[in-house]
Amino acid sequence: MILKEFSKYLRENTDKNSVELLNEWILERINRPSLDKVDNILKAELYYAKNNNNRTLIIAKSDSGRTLINALYNFALSFEQYKLAKFLHEKKSTDFKYKKDQ
Repeated sequence: MILKEFSKYLRENTDKNSVELLNEWILERINRPSLDKVDNILKAELYYAKNNNNRTLIIAKSDSGRTLINALYNFALSFEQYKLAKFLHEKKSTDFKYKKDQ
């Protein structure tokens, strides 16, 4: 259920890095009013901290929260690998040039 919602968000924003999108998605879901079970679960299992440079750190509240954030992170990485594989599948070996002088 949570991965399904996150995958929708990834498909809508393919121009950015998937790990950065994970951070944005979690912060967006935690900060808005709860609309569904996904929001409730994320709010129950995760919280975040901001430093003076406005950088965020997402922290799990429990072991199940750690499992959740690891699953989401691994999913984001696999989606990034999927995008790279799709990009490379459309290329030919002649599209990549090698310069010996560099």
